[in-house]
Amino acid sequence: MLLGEIRDYLQQRGSANLTEVATHFDIAADTARFALHYWQRKGKIREQAAGTCSSGGCGSNSCGGTKAATHYEWVKRDVPLHWFPTRS
Repeated sequence: MLLGEIRDYLQQRGSANLTEVATHFDIAADTARFALHYWQRKGKIREQAAGTCSSGGCGSNSCGGTKAATHYEWVKRDVPLHWFPTRS
């Protein structure tokens, strides 16, 4: 299923923009946007403003300041293990 594949892709990469996701899966940008917003609503990814992208800022040609330059970052949750003593 495409949603699961996009989830796995973002988990492995850490982050990607809309164009990268659409290109990787050979899907329309609207389809990629739908899937990314699905995971965003679930709290699994978050949007990073284009100014914080890895290319060094929106002044570069790789960002261009477009909506496609918005990066979606997988939210890593480190859930600590809890130890509950058993009753004797």
